[in-house]
Amino acid sequence: MSSADLLLLLRARLRQINHFLLHELKTEERIRRRYATVLRYLNISPHAKPVWLFILTMLVIVGSVSSYHFVRLFSLLKPKYKHYFQKHPNLSNSFLNIKGALDIRSFTSSNTGTRVIHVPYKNKFIDVKLKTPNADKYERDKLIFKKFMREHEFNMSKSSTPTLPHRYQPAMRFQFFEKISIIWNLILIPKVFDKNSYLLASHIAFLIARTWLTLLVTKLDGQITKDLMSFNIKYFMRDMIYWFLFAVPASYINSSIKYLTRRISLNFRTNLVRYCHDLYMDSKLVYYKLQYNNNSIEEYKLNHQTFNQYVTEDIKRFCDSLTNLFTNVGKPTVDLIFFAIYLRDNIGNLGIFGILLNYFVTGLILKNYSPDFSKIWKVRSFFESIYYNYNLNLINNCEEISFYKGIGFERLKVEEIFNKLISHLNFEINQRFRFQLLEDYILKSIWPAFGYFFASLPILFDSLSSPVESLASSNIKSFTVNKRLILSMADAGSRLMYSIKDISRLNGLTDRIFTLLVNLHQVHDSNFKYGGMIGSGSANSFENGTIQKNFPGLRFEHIDIIPPSIKGPFAKPILKNLNFKILQGENLIIHGKNGCGKTSIIRIICELWPLFNNGLLSKPANSDILYVSQKQYFVNGSLRDQVIYPLNWKMCIEKGDDDSKIKSILKDVGLDYLVDRFGLDVDGKTDWDSLLSGGERQKLIFARVLYHNKKLVVLDEPTSAISYDYEDILFDLLKTRGFTLITISNRESLIKYHDYILELEKDDVEDSDGIFSKIDEDYLSKFETLDGEIEYLQNEISKINEMKKRKLELVDLLEGYE
Repeated sequence: MSSADLLLLLRARLRQINHFLLHELKTEERIRRRYATVLRYLNISPHAKPVWLFILTMLVIVGSVSSYHFVRLFSLLKPKYKHYFQKHPNLSNSFLNIKGALDIRSFTSSNTGTRVIHVPYKNKFIDVKLKTPNADKYERDKLIFKKFMREHEFNMSKSSTPTLPHRYQPAMRFQFFEKISIIWNLILIPKVFDKNSYLLASHIAFLIARTWLTLLVTKLDGQITKDLMSFNIKYFMRDMIYWFLFAVPASYINSSIKYLTRRISLNFRTNLVRYCHDLYMDSKLVYYKLQYNNNSIEEYKLNHQTFNQYVTEDIKRFCDSLTNLFTNVGKPTVDLIFFAIYLRDNIGNLGIFGILLNYFVTGLILKNYSPDFSKIWKVRSFFESIYYNYNLNLINNCEEISFYKGIGFERLKVEEIFNKLISHLNFEINQRFRFQLLEDYILKSIWPAFGYFFASLPILFDSLSSPVESLASSNIKSFTVNKRLILSMADAGSRLMYSIKDISRLNGLTDRIFTLLVNLHQVHDSNFKYGGMIGSGSANSFENGTIQKNFPGLRFEHIDIIPPSIKGPFAKPILKNLNFKILQGENLIIHGKNGCGKTSIIRIICELWPLFNNGLLSKPANSDILYVSQKQYFVNGSLRDQVIYPLNWKMCIEKGDDDSKIKSILKDVGLDYLVDRFGLDVDGKTDWDSLLSGGERQKLIFARVLYHNKKLVVLDEPTSAISYDYEDILFDLLKTRGFTLITISNRESLIKYHDYILELEKDDVEDSDGIFSKIDEDYLSKFETLDGEIEYLQNEISKINEMKKRKLELVDLLEGYE
């Protein structure tokens, strides 16, 4: 083929393409003209409200979706934080997985007052910013709660007279609003330009937009009815198109309101839970001391065992109820205002006055016959918390209950608690049934009937001056719009009446949340006096003892062991006037009968119990002391996690530790076989309490003691489940490594590992409940030979024989021989 033929072929192909494109353009133009003709025929204007509302909604949706995907793309381009941890090859799987929760590595910014944690999400880490606890803020908040409690005590004492029933007490009228205001300003929205403020403003804006859109749709509904009655097919088709266009912004607004409601509720719950946790999980040991708080006002007493019910279920219900109230009250209120303004021009001021008067009168009737739903909710939550906690107790102590064959007793106890809950629920159902009869009759029958009457007023008055034949064309739209708006007003008013129950429920939940916050602030107070916090939280006027830190050893001077109670230092002491002193490198063993107060000495050293009556306690810094209680505590995690608790593995790596150190310690205490059986870093839901025997649990605690290597170790019955031969191995190990020990045990075989002994014998001493003495060679000689041990055991047996003889004497006395 020559070049001329090729050129002709290309020209022909170009003509075909141009002809095809020209045909397509003409087709598109023809279609465009056809659609334009249809739009002109139906009289659809691009400036009509349904059209531009539809376009605006679509733009907002597209913009939101695009922004979401842009943020996701930006987060994918950020460096992965998990690469930071890969430079530590010895990090365990449990640390990298963060136990399915949070990355332990966090950064605190002093400039912004925020803490950033990295949360694992779909094989990557995302940043979550948390506000660091502000001690000054909690101190300021504490003063507000104290002021409220003082005023409440004063109002109750002023109004609690024999002639004034409790339900008419003026102090009870405005407490709900005051409590809500305090929680709102301090926790939920602590500042004006808060994130929740913007969400709440958006929520209100969407509620107003929803009411305005309802008004537009109502007008369109009246127009459609008029078109049908006039047989105007063209305008009917146009209005149906408008109807479908309105559906898009209506659906978007409704979905946005639901989304904002859930979002605000979640933010409120987050703020409340973090606020409570900052107070509860504090260095002031609020989580422990809460059990010793006391309030003279019954309304503000808190059972510390139900704290989990408060911080989980009650906070969730409170936040959901509060945010739903915005919709349940805000939307009907906006509807009533907008619809009343619009209807005033159609049915006149007299019609609007009649409608509102009807709402007011029936509202008073419902209010007078409404049960006290607030009290019902409070009692119900109380019984639910008891039932929940008792079942939790069954789960935690299932093995002990099985050993004792106590399932029959536990079943009776659970049935008793459950029957009380069911009885209250039956009472609540009956109360709701009676009130529902009256409520439904008024709201669903009387209000719509009044709505039809007032909607027909314009037609009835027009019929007197206009022919009846003209009503179908001139007033049908007005009647349809008025009827629908008045029925919508009736529905809004009924929802406001229904919201009375929601407000009562919120009132009960607010009381529980406020009680929780009051008790947390009382215990968090630096002047907390263990039971001396009465009502407003004012402490009794008494002085605590003195605690001296960084002392090289341990010293007790004139210390009375007084258990925490409402009596404070005036309660009867368990032990009185204890005096002893040991220095670094010296070991002390404490002997005494069961229940004489040996463990209470540990509580004083650990500052769990108050130090009263000007006693002096000198001890090392808290970070240099390790306490071992009678009950071993293990966490959900790997075998390594049990040894290094309360540290995490990253902290251990930064100190230069590795797995070889952990394995060596486990071998020293005779638990190296656990590494082969369970692995060292295998994480999971291992229940170490039930998996290990009593002796293995105590050996594992000894491994923890060896790992942390503190200056002072306080042991409470550390070898009660360990054989005597292995007890010697463990204490030889502690003594070889130079630990300073405070041991509480009645095992005479442990005396040889200590330098001093404190014998708690109340009958032998008049001015003190403890005999402190040095353990000399004569004291230990009876344990150095086999004959000495035999003599000791014979003495113990003789004591048993004397006890048996005394038992027979008591039996004779009870049978009446004397």
